Amino acid sequence: MTLVTIALMGAATFGLRFAFFGPLTPQRISPRLEQALPHLMPAVLMALVVPAVLPASYLSGDGPTWLTPALAGALTGFAVGAVRRDSFLLVFGSGMAAFALTGFLL
Repeated sequence: MTLVTIALMGAATFGLRFAFFGPLTPQRISPRLEQALPHLMPAVLMALVVPAVLPASYLSGDGPTWLTPALAGALTGFAVGAVRRDSFLLVFGSGMAAFALTGFLL
C-alpha cells in the first residue's frame, strides 16, 4: 500500500507540474520568468528544510532548547557548502556527522 501511495503522489505531482508548464513552449516563457527559474529550486528546498530544522521545542528540562541535531547538521552543511561548493558528498557527510554527533551529545 505504501508503494501505491508513493506512486500516486508522484503521478499527482507530475500531473500538476505538467499541467502548468507542459503546454508552454520555450518561445512563450517570458524572459523574466526564465531568469527566475534557477532560483525556484533553492527557494522550495528552503521552504521544506527550515520548518524541519527549527522545531518549536526539542528538549525539555536542562540544556539548550534552541540547539537541535537538525540545526547543527544544517549549519555545518551550510558552512562546508559555502567553502566547498562542488563537493556534494563532503557537504552531505559533514552535515550528517554533525547531526549524529549532536544527537549523541544531547
